[in-house]
Amino acid sequence: MKHRIHTANTQLFAYFIVLALLGSVLFQIPLLYVSGKPVPYLDGLFTTVSALCVTGLSTVDMSVYNGKGLVLLLFFIEAGGLGLVTFFAMYLAVPSKKISMVNRNFIRDFFVDDTEVNPRQIIVRILLTTFAIQTAGAVLLSVFLNAAGERHSIFYAIFISVSAYCNAGFAPYSDSLHRFSANYGICLTVCALVIAGGLGFTVINDVATKAHRHIRDRRKYIMSFHTHVVFFMTVLLIVVGTVVFFIAEYSHAFAGMSIPRKILNSVFQSVTLRTAGFDTVEQSTFSAPSTIVSVILMMTGGSPGSMAGGLKTTTVFLVCCYAFKNQEDKGDLSVFRRDIPMSVLEKAVGVLVKGFCIFFVSMLLLSFSEHAALQSGVFSLSDLVYEAVSAFGTVGVSKGITSSLSVYGKIVIILTMFAGRTGIIAMTMSAARGGIQKELTDYPYGTILVG
Repeated sequence: MKHRIHTANTQLFAYFIVLALLGSVLFQIPLLYVSGKPVPYLDGLFTTVSALCVTGLSTVDMSVYNGKGLVLLLFFIEAGGLGLVTFFAMYLAVPSKKISMVNRNFIRDFFVDDTEVNPRQIIVRILLTTFAIQTAGAVLLSVFLNAAGERHSIFYAIFISVSAYCNAGFAPYSDSLHRFSANYGICLTVCALVIAGGLGFTVINDVATKAHRHIRDRRKYIMSFHTHVVFFMTVLLIVVGTVVFFIAEYSHAFAGMSIPRKILNSVFQSVTLRTAGFDTVEQSTFSAPSTIVSVILMMTGGSPGSMAGGLKTTTVFLVCCYAFKNQEDKGDLSVFRRDIPMSVLEKAVGVLVKGFCIFFVSMLLLSFSEHAALQSGVFSLSDLVYEAVSAFGTVGVSKGITSSLSVYGKIVIILTMFAGRTGIIAMTMSAARGGIQKELTDYPYGTILVG
């Protein structure tokens, strides 16, 4: 069983690595650039990995790419956003391939919590849902972009819609979306796409299924416990983030804006930090309180089975509930009148601890590689922490230091993005199936003083 899990992990890593190497070579083609001169190989690799990991960080300005370059970038964003879906779709597309029980259960657990659904139907449903939402977003954005005077409104609308839903954060403009910081239509549409992409296919499927049954049977159906938790965490994080950003930046980063515009940009900032990575205001202009909240939001990320990265909303929710559990309470953790199995809590704690270990290793390596820049004051340690969190959470926002990183620093960020995108998934797969194999040996209990 463990061998099958390791094989699935290896295949998943291989999928991303092969595409990353392919993209790094393709981005050396001169035809993709306005100047006809390709970027250095490492920058091409950085951009490809960032697109595949739906991060949005880039060491080069987006204005260097022409239409062909943006189309190629869009391909890798879609391939990365639908990474697991594409991976399993390719696996299932081979007639001779049979789905093992491990992969079959994983597809169901990760995407749709319904054991009656065939895995192939799940893949088709996800693809249709994805393209339907992206199309609707592109139509709305094309209208708003055209009204804003954009000459390439249709193509740019498609690009931004795919990038937003995939939580990638790439925009076809040099200033991300700064020029649209006062455009309610564009900002709110992008927010809606980011939120939809970060909810997870399990939640989308649950809402769609229950809504269909309600219309058909004229009866009220209750959403799953997972859906309730995801909506609770999503709303909580967006509201808290919006309030903090509005208060902290009222006379700072948002100075000179009208109150409605301040609210709009507060909401946008709170949403985009859920691993999307778009900008309407320079990240370097935000105050210390906003930066702290931004780091928390980036580390949390989106929800399981979604386009988003991070530790996931449900993981943070379970760990926080367990941490504040009354020590006198016995048995399973009870939340919202539901008992949470200890195995689920152990899985959440394991993912959280392993995730923080990856982040700390990344920060340690960056502190070595960027020692000279830190000493000379090119950027600060907090800027570096922000960059590392953004890479690990596959967010893509930056304090403006990405292009200033050393060669080794860029490599570290590449590895951090890769770990943030595939490492968490691999840990979830291992944790989800780790309990299948029974322990054959029991050891005596040992006591350790805690706290």
